[in-house]
Amino acid sequence: MTETAADGRAAEKRRRILQSAWRLALRVGLRGATMEGLAREAGIAKGTLYAQFPDKEAVLGAVIDDRLVELEAAFAGGMGDEGSAAERIGAALAAKYSFIMDAVEGSPHANEILNVHHEFAARFAALDRGIEARVAAALADAGAANPASLASLAIGAADGVARRLREPAVVDAAIRLLCRRLIEPETRR
Repeated sequence: MTETAADGRAAEKRRRILQSAWRLALRVGLRGATMEGLAREAGIAKGTLYAQFPDKEAVLGAVIDDRLVELEAAFAGGMGDEGSAAERIGAALAAKYSFIMDAVEGSPHANEILNVHHEFAARFAALDRGIEARVAAALADAGAANPASLASLAIGAADGVARRLREPAVVDAAIRLLCRRLIEPETRR
């Protein structure tokens, strides 16, 4: 087998493990997941799992990292849309919260996974800081007088909308409306 084929098989195995780990985390929670359960869910021997990851935290950390990459991509896609700063920020924040809602849909452990008090909280916080900086930069470019404060307010309000309203289409529309009403009066474009 060539090195490229071996790399491809290893990448595929890792992908299967991480998909299985995410399914298990949604079903039993981060605290409820074990290496034995992760191996069983992935259909591999525990030794094979340990050859890929040293412990449960490493597996779940890789899963969280993958979801955060996807979340950042969803946000970036919205920021890349055409339109005013309010429209782009609204689209980006709607995409962020839509991704989150889809990712944990139906899980009795959604709150645990999204809670800022678990061992992966620093990873979520780093992404959130990056998102807030991008929103503030877009607001500054659009002429907002206090872009950092406005960014923080818009993101906090969008988070509240997503937590309060549970229907994805309603959340999407509400976040977009919120951003238009909050941002348009504060920007020149």
